[in-house]
Amino acid sequence: MNPGLYRIAASGLLLAAMTSVQPALAIQAGQQVPEAAGIVLQGPAGIKLSALKGKVVVVDFWATWCGPCMESMPQIDAIRSRLLKQGYGDRFEVLSVSIDDDVDQARRFLKLHPVSYPVVIDPVGIATKNFSLWRLPATFLVRPSGEIEQIYYGFGDSFAGDIEERALALLRGRYAPSPVWAPAKR
Repeated sequence: MNPGLYRIAASGLLLAAMTSVQPALAIQAGQQVPEAAGIVLQGPAGIKLSALKGKVVVVDFWATWCGPCMESMPQIDAIRSRLLKQGYGDRFEVLSVSIDDDVDQARRFLKLHPVSYPVVIDPVGIATKNFSLWRLPATFLVRPSGEIEQIYYGFGDSFAGDIEERALALLRGRYAPSPVWAPAKR
């Protein structure tokens, strides 16, 4: 299999070569965000992305086998905590989407790596396909209008700071879209 491509397996979409090569048909900033939903692991019953329209939303895709995901999730949780403490709780939320196909394994992972935000699992891979995922973690910052403001593939030193800065700008009514963010190669 060529780097950067993904393959479809019986259990859903498996990300094959996690590289910095972006597929030609990938979702882009400025587009309307597709639905992200699944089996609720934590959070309100029936939580899904469309239920959060009107809020600034961080949609974070992860998997139990993804090391960088384990690093990014606590930072996203800290961003959420800070923004809620600043009074943005009615206008900001995080929706986390596991792409694992084993619900019990994802639940065990969350017990070992707890977060405070809503988490769903998409074992069939519908959201994975709709978002054209090609690398993990994949994090999407969504405007209250439902348009994608920024896309983050991978994890790096400036990841959390950039998400928080852009989320605050959106919450304060300032829009400054830019291209896809990916960590610098070391």
